[in-house]
Amino acid sequence: MSELDNLMQTIKNLSINEDTKNKHTKNDISINLLEQIVADNNYVKNCKSNKKKDTSSLSYLVEKSLSQSECIKLGKACESIFEDTVIKFTELTNIKPKNKKGKKEKDLLFLNKDEKIIYYCEAKGNINLDTEKSKSTYKKCLHIVEELKQQYPEHTINWCLLSVRYIDNSEIPEILKNKYQEIKDNLFGINEFLEMFNINFKFTKETYKKYINLIADKMVS
Repeated sequence: MSELDNLMQTIKNLSINEDTKNKHTKNDISINLLEQIVADNNYVKNCKSNKKKDTSSLSYLVEKSLSQSECIKLGKACESIFEDTVIKFTELTNIKPKNKKGKKEKDLLFLNKDEKIIYYCEAKGNINLDTEKSKSTYKKCLHIVEELKQQYPEHTINWCLLSVRYIDNSEIPEILKNKYQEIKDNLFGINEFLEMFNINFKFTKETYKKYINLIADKMVS
């Protein structure tokens, strides 16, 4: 390669490097620029924090602040405690099966062998669900009830969808009841749940709130 060719190639390389340098400078991204995009974004500007508790949620009864995961755990704790309550104050046999893949989980399931009665309960910490979720909830209940009828053809099936937030059905707002019209006679509060099992106790709003807070305090100390 001649000296002239070498000179031309050098000039060409310098030109490419300069273009690359300018391009990099033009498109340089910094954390400050990214943060500014966040600050200028209209959607972000219009988002408002809502720390109010959903009045239809079990956590509404709890005085201390709970994280989302703690709210879920509270619901599970109540389900477990209600199961223990039935075991302690009745002669019923707990027949809840272990969870199996492809099978719908049953929250509470008991048998009265002598009188041939099956007791099934689906417990929800919050029944204020959107249309699809509320529909799938009561359809799950109806599906399980049909399964139980086939599995125990000579038994009476007593069942409920338990709204753990409320002490009885009359306290549940009509707007929520309307989501469960298909099973309206089986939508229970805690007192109706206890009555279904012939447990002779009734909560007031005050005693139930204290009870739920006791559970929450024991869980989250």
